[in-house]
Amino acid sequence: MTQKMSNRIFTFFSMKPAHSCLSLLIPFFSLAASSPGQTAEPAPSGHNHAAEAKIVEVDSYSRYIVNLQVETIPATTLALSRSLYGYLTAPAHAMQTYSLPCSGRIHLMVKSAQAVKKGDVLYKLTSPVYTDQAAAVEGAEADLKRCKTELSALRERILKLSEAGAKNSELEAQLTFKLAETARAERELSIAQTRLRSLAPDAGQTTENGLPVLLIRAQSDGIVNNIAATQNSWGEQGAPVITMSDPAAMEIVGSLYAADTPRIADVRAFLPVGRENVQLTGTWRLSDQVNADTQTRNLYFTPSALPQEARAGQLCRIDLYNSPAEPGMVSIPESALVRVGTDDVVFIELKEGKYAMVKVHAGESHAGMVSVAGLKPGQKIVVKGGYELKYSIPSATGLKKVGHFHADGKFHETDEHDEHEEGESGDAHEHDHEHEH
Repeated sequence: MTQKMSNRIFTFFSMKPAHSCLSLLIPFFSLAASSPGQTAEPAPSGHNHAAEAKIVEVDSYSRYIVNLQVETIPATTLALSRSLYGYLTAPAHAMQTYSLPCSGRIHLMVKSAQAVKKGDVLYKLTSPVYTDQAAAVEGAEADLKRCKTELSALRERILKLSEAGAKNSELEAQLTFKLAETARAERELSIAQTRLRSLAPDAGQTTENGLPVLLIRAQSDGIVNNIAATQNSWGEQGAPVITMSDPAAMEIVGSLYAADTPRIADVRAFLPVGRENVQLTGTWRLSDQVNADTQTRNLYFTPSALPQEARAGQLCRIDLYNSPAEPGMVSIPESALVRVGTDDVVFIELKEGKYAMVKVHAGESHAGMVSVAGLKPGQKIVVKGGYELKYSIPSATGLKKVGHFHADGKFHETDEHDEHEEGESGDAHEHDHEHEH
């Protein structure tokens, strides 16, 4: 079936009739450099063709449709002993609840799962109690201002009489009374201001429609975990409104059966972020306490840093390592292995949207992970969507991109007919490396 379409578009069996899909199957490019029964000439140092590969290019829409995901192979000298799953959680000390300082009507300024910065307004509060107390402060301020004005005028009159050599006992008595009244007004203002501050000690204030409005601000950076109130609802003093978590204090919690806890030398954690499973660095600890109901022990992994997209409740993978790994073997998710004929292959991401299909040799598998030879730490592999990558529409010329990995991990790309001619002629290619068949 002839189709003039770009190699960047691919299809699946489920999307085409059976007789059409068969023509779209990519023939697997053999990784062996020699014919059966023959031994290949060792490649010169720095130029290794042991990892021949076919190239598949996929557009962004297709990657989205199949939910293609990748993961970087971690660098470690230890062998994977077990994998388990845990949830990203916010411990009690990482949670902060913002409750109503006084009764009133709530106007929310944030949404659930929103990341906020210190000082951001979480919600506004219009409170009759606060409004009344604010009015009491204004009244006390006005009263004190009146007392001070009258006291100043009275002193000025007494001073002028004194300069004229006259005395007025009635004015002297009024002065004594006014001093006491001013002191009382100062005390009442101080009491009113203290009461007002006690209603919302950490809140800011603004004015809307002539009424005071409290501004409840975030005291630190965090993520909104829960909102216990609805927009414009009424709440009583002390009622919880918003609960926030501190991302820096979140940790991943998994569990192991107490009777089958392996020896652990190192722990790695992987968090799904968009199209990639991101490896996290951090510290770990194993609980000494056994849960009496489940007979399990908790394993805690505290990341040193989390991606901005991380949210409490996300499912994460936790890899446990113990003994030294066999030379040349790395552990990858079983979902990365794709069967092509009798071979196991893995797709390596060369760049976003461009993947090289390489043959690997699978070893032991356990709990969704498998040890393989033919890959290197640091390579980014497809862990979901590899099966669909097997099927690609050829280019208009009928040529398919192929290539090979060098010993230093760099990929050299050629066309399929170049590889075929090279195998037939035995001539040296552009890197002066000979293939003998």
